[in-house]
Amino acid sequence: MKLLLYLILLFIISITCSTCLYNKEDILYAEKSCDTTNITFSGKVAPVFARNCLVCHGNAVSPPDGGGLRLQDYPDVKANIIRAYGSMSHQPGFVPMPLGMSGTIDSCDIKIVRIWMNAGAPDN
Repeated sequence: MKLLLYLILLFIISITCSTCLYNKEDILYAEKSCDTTNITFSGKVAPVFARNCLVCHGNAVSPPDGGGLRLQDYPDVKANIIRAYGSMSHQPGFVPMPLGMSGTIDSCDIKIVRIWMNAGAPDN
């Protein structure tokens, strides 16, 4: 009798668990939206650097803390875009940034910087 109760309980639990599955691939594996239209330095690129880089590479930081690299404004970013992009995208030969953190900067942010850089890094 106990065996029958255990089997019934096991059956009820397995039915309950199997009906809770969420098998919608388009929702489960959907990438977050990345708006790569109308990329300007002031509108999209500068905020990427502000979110991810200025803590160590801004005006308020002394050179040793930021490795001597400033990314505060357009002239700074334009002069160092190859180095900054190589580091944020963890390319070989560049120091991976952000330093001391696992993973990389958000892939959408990296894509925005790449598109802007490939467009000639305009001051817009």
